[in-house]
Amino acid sequence: MNIKDIKNMIYAAATITTQTLNEPSKNRRDVKFGKIRMQKQISSWGKELSIIAETGTDCDNRKLNRKTRKIFKNYRVTNAREVAQVTETLKQKVQAKAQRIRRYEKRETQYSQNKMFKDDTKIFYRNLGMKNIEAREPPSMAEAETYWKSLWGEEAQYNERAE
Repeated sequence: MNIKDIKNMIYAAATITTQTLNEPSKNRRDVKFGKIRMQKQISSWGKELSIIAETGTDCDNRKLNRKTRKIFKNYRVTNAREVAQVTETLKQKVQAKAQRIRRYEKRETQYSQNKMFKDDTKIFYRNLGMKNIEAREPPSMAEAETYWKSLWGEEAQYNERAE
């Protein structure tokens, strides 16, 4: 055996082991880093919004006051009108990121459905309707004949002058 044969055997063994154990692949695409990053941004903006909303109440909390000063310094807030602008800006940022995540998830669902349709159409339609179809006994030959004769066997009057 040469080195190439050994390498091929090791690769085949690893492939069979992976298939046998049915382990998911360690693909980097499986982890959605962009989505996680956007969710962290949304949560941090939400925290800032709640802290700004608490500044309107009369509260003597040193920790809260320190956080408020830090936020005001980051957004260069000097008066009450700018506080309202920062609040509105943060709300719009949260809405925009949330919409972006929804678009991302919708597209991700679309990709997976397209792949499922291509690979196994039957499973796709079952998942689409989310109904489990139970296999029953097929109808007898006589039942099938009576059913189809009732649909196709009887003469019907049709409008022959229809356009």
